[in-house]
Amino acid sequence: MDALEVASQIFTTLAWTAPLAVAATVLGDLVHASLHASLRLPAPLCWPGLLHRSHHRFLDERLRFHDDCFARQVLQHQLPELVMRVLFSAVLVALFAAPPAVLVVLTALWATSFFTAIIRRGHDNDHPEARPLPPPRAGIVVDGAYHALHHAHPEHFLGAHLGLVDIAFGRLLPLRGRTIMVIGGSGFCVDLVAHFRSAGADVAHLDVDTVVAGDHADVDILVLGHGSDRRDAQSYETLISRTLSMRTSVLPLDVWAVGHAPEWLARAGVFEDRVILRRLRRGPVLGVDRSLFFLRRGVRTF
Repeated sequence: MDALEVASQIFTTLAWTAPLAVAATVLGDLVHASLHASLRLPAPLCWPGLLHRSHHRFLDERLRFHDDCFARQVLQHQLPELVMRVLFSAVLVALFAAPPAVLVVLTALWATSFFTAIIRRGHDNDHPEARPLPPPRAGIVVDGAYHALHHAHPEHFLGAHLGLVDIAFGRLLPLRGRTIMVIGGSGFCVDLVAHFRSAGADVAHLDVDTVVAGDHADVDILVLGHGSDRRDAQSYETLISRTLSMRTSVLPLDVWAVGHAPEWLARAGVFEDRVILRRLRRGPVLGVDRSLFFLRRGVRTF
């Protein structure tokens, strides 16, 4: 076999590897979402989801690591995940008549990820120890902050590697059990408050003069709906800074800024490494249902 043939085989293998890796990852994320969905089913259909719970016991909803649960989550979560990905890869290679070397490369890829997690005792890039947690990176490929939010909200942020599952099923906006502060008396804000309460959130609806002296320590979502002219844009910044300084949660603050005044947009970037920033235009066509439809699918500006 000459050098040209070797180079051709390597190129062919790499050309097949990337799309099949993406396909196996998408299938893996669908299985991950299904494991959580199975917990609502009767036994024995819920058993796979119960096994997956060992992973959430290792990193709980308050983002605390429990190293005593590491061995169990390796056996009940990480090892089955490795086997599943190798099987998915084998099926895809056979289905699309890809070169057998592609299966070797994919197996090496999944095994490397598995053993890296073992060596790092589960404290890997998908399970960061940074506190407070930074906002997740926007985009289809998820990062460690995104997966950490899944541990904080197990029914949301279900994509372990790609965000496609959450975009499709609208799982990017947890509301139940969260503390929300809404500032502003417009009809849009009133409708938001009603929806939040129906979703099981703890909501405080205040005006801008009352909120300055309020307690922001437990706020998860801050909705700034009192306008966005020059004066209000300055109050946006003040309220976000005050809330960040008082919060006790390790999760990023979720800020919804209603209005697109140039004064606000010019300064909004200073908070983007500390908050999940969503900017919403006001207008007659922007109802609550439409807004939440997009927000649940990761559209933060519209």
